Amino acid sequence: MFPLVLATAVAALAALGNAFWWSRRVLPSATVAFGLSLGVTATYRGPGDNAVAGWLLVETVGALCVLVQVARRPPVRPAVAGAAFGIAALGSAPLRIGLWLTPPSPVWEVVAVCAVWTLLAAAAAGVGAYLRSLDRRRERSVAAARREQRLRLARDLHDWLAHEMTGIVLAAQAGQLDGTDPVRALGQIEEAGVRGLAAMDRALRLLRTATADQAAAQTVTMAEVAAVVERFAETSGAEVTCEIADIGTQRPEVVATVHRVVLESLTNVRRHAGDPGTVLVAVAEADGEVVVEVSDDGDQRRRRSRRGGTGLAGLAEWVSALDGTLTAGPARPRGWAVRATVPL
Repeated sequence: MFPLVLATAVAALAALGNAFWWSRRVLPSATVAFGLSLGVTATYRGPGDNAVAGWLLVETVGALCVLVQVARRPPVRPAVAGAAFGIAALGSAPLRIGLWLTPPSPVWEVVAVCAVWTLLAAAAAGVGAYLRSLDRRRERSVAAARREQRLRLARDLHDWLAHEMTGIVLAAQAGQLDGTDPVRALGQIEEAGVRGLAAMDRALRLLRTATADQAAAQTVTMAEVAAVVERFAETSGAEVTCEIADIGTQRPEVVATVHRVVLESLTNVRRHAGDPGTVLVAVAEADGEVVVEVSDDGDQRRRRSRRGGTGLAGLAEWVSALDGTLTAGPARPRGWAVRATVPL
């Protein structure tokens, strides 16, 4: 009787230990439990009474739990080998009773009971495999979410920092020209630098928030959109026309989208349009949509000669997430135009 008690105790201990204490060392404990079970089955010589049946049931429950963990946690090949070992151990365990019953049991009954135990073991392995698939799916979802968060942060850094860094470069270049007030140029560089540092702080705050969209939407207002255009006008030699209407929406994500479109478009004007004569920024509401247009009359040859980045691509994804549309291309008779529409 002692071997039966020992096999039952080891199976129960392995099930509890794998669940709570050594979850990353499932195979060693499972190998011991299944090996001991097979050894007891091979060496047991009776009797096949009710006490043996009771110990067998308890051992079976523990071994099934171990088998689920074996099929779920280790790498695939060791898991398959361990599961096959466990199914063999469980499927043969009823022989401890069937071979030593008094009077002897028919062979087909013994085979039927072993088949039932084998099916239970196979079902436990199937449950473990299903849980493994759920674990892998969760890991892929977490990885995809982290990747999306990194992409959003990269877009945020591009939108916020590129605009201010471009302004710093242009102010530094303008300060080197004859007849330029160096104090005014240094003041513009300082202001742009301060805004760049604020943008970095803002990006770092996004790392601690649940969703970048909510964080961006909560910190952007239409007043900031107008301030972006005003700062661009102060540091640009172009004639800037700004027409920002009251769009009448309480959706912060719409305001954040307007801000992004204007910021990215003006940054591209600074970087790629050369010396445009006029720049138009218009925000209006029409037919239940917010329409944002930013256009310039810069040199198209200069724009084509420069390699573009990922700003417009990321902006298009941002707009499409709100069921909006974004178009960007050459304007007539010259220049470049960006137009975005977002439903209210």
